[in-house]
Amino acid sequence: MGNKSVTSYDVARRAGVSQSTVSRALRDDPRVVEGTRLRIQALAKEMGYVPHVTARSLITRKSSTIGVVSGDLHNPSYPTLVNTLQDCFARNDYRVLLLSDRTEGSLEKDILALRGGLVDGVVFISSRLDSPIVSEMIDWKIPLVILNRDVDDRLVGRVDRVTSDNIGGGRLVAENLVAMGHTRIGLISGPLENPSIRLREKGFRDGLDALGVPIDERYIHRGAVDAATGLAGGLALLGGKERPTAVFCATDYIAYGTLDAAKRLDLEVPGEVSVVGYNDLQQSSWAIFDLTTVRQPLEDMAAAAADLLLARIYGDESEAVHRNFDVAWVERGSAAPCAMPFTGAVDDR
Repeated sequence: MGNKSVTSYDVARRAGVSQSTVSRALRDDPRVVEGTRLRIQALAKEMGYVPHVTARSLITRKSSTIGVVSGDLHNPSYPTLVNTLQDCFARNDYRVLLLSDRTEGSLEKDILALRGGLVDGVVFISSRLDSPIVSEMIDWKIPLVILNRDVDDRLVGRVDRVTSDNIGGGRLVAENLVAMGHTRIGLISGPLENPSIRLREKGFRDGLDALGVPIDERYIHRGAVDAATGLAGGLALLGGKERPTAVFCATDYIAYGTLDAAKRLDLEVPGEVSVVGYNDLQQSSWAIFDLTTVRQPLEDMAAAAADLLLARIYGDESEAVHRNFDVAWVERGSAAPCAMPFTGAVDDR
């Protein structure tokens, strides 16, 4: 056939069937007898037939594409979520269009384009829930699931969301560090505009308060959710007098920077300072980090988000769903019982 594109009509003529039968066979429609279906599929492959996505979309009024709005992919938690979503949607014959919120102003333009039918639904894993675009997507009736992000009260009950128990996780950190004898505990965290970070910190503070160990505000450092914040916070909190004996980092990504800070200050982890993260990313189990942390089941959460979104795309109109996954304490080598009870100022390093 030279350079001419092979059409479904060409396949139908070679197979001796109707064009509609070819379309059904290539969609694995059970109404086509299995032998005929397999023969048509083999013939289409042999002839080099590629389905015309645009034409199919005009017929089905579906793009077979899911939009995934992600934060900075340098943060290892985002690739974990995105890869799981891609696998789940691929099994259901959907492609993923990945949008990033890294460039100021670009996300708003990209989201506006989605309104024109570019995607059949959206999974939102960016931390930018303060943006009006989330409310706009809800108002546009685009099927939407918020993943790994708690939402403010104004969005509760309006959108499907999949989270983990951030308050319970923060409390777990407080309880375990105090049980190890730590009373001077630092916190290196992200922006409070991020609802998940805010709830995680609330659980941590409430847990300490309940145990009679309120946090010293001098031991708090806040910045972006990245390793640079962990490094800067670690140098600030651990490099002076009366340093904390333990530091809770609101994410594993922050904790990696804090471990780096301890090494630069020649502090032994966990002998002189314990470091705890949150997420249990794959890298946290590596010997170089050996990070004690709180596990949230990111792959399970992403799979649940995919299922929820597909249900909405297929017509589920029930009330908004909130799935909240349990978290767990994961003990490794970066945290240990306090070996330095407070007896006054600690040597300045």
